[in-house]
Amino acid sequence: MKKTQWWKLLLFSFFLVLLLSSCAEDTPLLQELAQHGEWDALYHAAKKDFSETYRSGSLYYIALAQTERGDDASALRSLELYQEMTGESGASIAARNLMLILAERTGNAEMVVQQAVLLDEMGVLGTQGAKAYYQALMTLGHDKEAGLVFATHLREQLNRSEYALLLLEAEAPLEKVRDALGELENGEVVSLFATVASRQPSSTWAQTLVSLAQEYEQVELTPQERQVLYASLATLCTQADFRVLANKYQTLSQE
Repeated sequence: MKKTQWWKLLLFSFFLVLLLSSCAEDTPLLQELAQHGEWDALYHAAKKDFSETYRSGSLYYIALAQTERGDDASALRSLELYQEMTGESGASIAARNLMLILAERTGNAEMVVQQAVLLDEMGVLGTQGAKAYYQALMTLGHDKEAGLVFATHLREQLNRSEYALLLLEAEAPLEKVRDALGELENGEVVSLFATVASRQPSSTWAQTLVSLAQEYEQVELTPQERQVLYASLATLCTQADFRVLANKYQTLSQE
């Protein structure tokens, strides 16, 4: 959840702008500011509009501007107020998508599931939303439901490497992760370790990943792949608070 990258958020935001008509057809100025990415102007204009009209759509634009300005916590509060005003059935697709994104970014697995279920019922749960849904279910220990989401939404969308990364990011059971990695070339696995290390996993999961990544010290790798593996291990050891090992792998990665 906490590993979502900014580029995903920006792509999703662009997608959301295409759906804004369902949020506030009576706020063309706000829609225009959003389409042009003028987030500071949008924030102030939407706050002014809400204070004058109390339109729920203005709250959506406030949340969108807060998100793009990096204030995820405030954006979620704005969306929660928006949902209180619209009711669960009245919230727009765009608002639900934004709530799902923010819930994923802030590690709120329960909210991710809540919004994903509603989007799924509406038939508008996209691939990124399905990934977040799957990861949230795995985090909550709902393996059976996660398997159904994967079979329904993701099986045909992901290649083997993307599936393995999904499991790594979801902190899935180790045997399931190991099986998925076993389907890949060693170099692909090393690349995935680098990706996961860069996304700052939890300390507990980092400890698990250190042990898993160490298994690949014994396999055949190119010099460049081995250097990437050591650099990834150094990062993971730091996140796991294995300071001595972190120094060791940092040195090895520079040789």
